Amino acid sequence: MSQRAKKKDVEREVAPVPVTTSPPARRTAMGVIDLVLGALFVIGVWAFLPIRWWPVDVGASMIGAGFVASGVLLLRGHAMAERVAKIVAGVTLAIGIVVIAALAYTIGNLYGLYGPVGQGGAVLLLVALVLLVPYLVVFPAAQVYFLLPRAR
Repeated sequence: MSQRAKKKDVEREVAPVPVTTSPPARRTAMGVIDLVLGALFVIGVWAFLPIRWWPVDVGASMIGAGFVASGVLLLRGHAMAERVAKIVAGVTLAIGIVVIAALAYTIGNLYGLYGPVGQGGAVLLLVALVLLVPYLVVFPAAQVYFLLPRAR
């Protein structure tokens, strides 16, 4: 083995390997928020929804489990933590945009087609939409933004 190859091997062993690119305070904050949000998703669906419908139960449980997993990985400083957090936040953001658009479309139809009864239903769906936007759109978008690499 040449001197040059030996030197490269030594450099590889000594060179520090960055675990994550975000500062520790940001990882800790995102990890705690992910844990809380994941718990809210799971508890919200299984404790507060009065009826069971498998698409909602499975979807919210998977999103909640994803947020809990990314929160634990971020708090432990795992090498894959930021990648997992970005994937979970991106998937949640995509699902959230579809759900919010469907609710907005339904609100418009109820309000326009069914008179006073439809207006009452539209108000109820509007309240649901307003309550879902922070959890399904705002936080996942903020998380993706804050976990993106910064230009140096």
